[in-house]
Amino acid sequence: MDKILRTQLGHIYNHIDAQAEELEIAARLLSQAVDSEGNILLKTFHDFTLIEDLLLQGSLSLPDISRFSTIEDIDTPDRVLVVGSVIDPEVKSFVTELQDKGSEFVLIATFNKKESDFIDSINHYIDLNSPRPLVPTPNFDKIINPYINVFLYAYYHLYTFIDEMTNEDYE
Repeated sequence: MDKILRTQLGHIYNHIDAQAEELEIAARLLSQAVDSEGNILLKTFHDFTLIEDLLLQGSLSLPDISRFSTIEDIDTPDRVLVVGSVIDPEVKSFVTELQDKGSEFVLIATFNKKESDFIDSINHYIDLNSPRPLVPTPNFDKIINPYINVFLYAYYHLYTFIDEMTNEDYE
């Protein structure tokens, strides 16, 4: 079972690597808040609410990141990082509010075929590619959906790009 998990994770990480250009563009958008008077506002859904404090206060938190409060509190230089396990009605409703307000954001979630038209309307989207558990059990169930691991892998890419774009020591 462990070999299946490692193989499947490798495929999913390769899917994130294939989105390198999208990750870099998303990092540019988020770094605009760092370079200006804005903030990166973090809005999480599903299990990601459980790691929100880590993303906000951990040693690898993005610069100028803070917890999202309300749509009305978003200023023009702010950027919103939206993270969910899947694009469900709650995530879709929130993102639609951001779009209606004209707020710039990055959405990271697993692709939902039912929402493909909606996803096409999003400028900055990273697909976690984790729609279901991966590892089969003897009774034909499957366990372990690695969406949090995959998100952290994508997040580390964003972190690295943003650090490179905003840290003057790289010049």
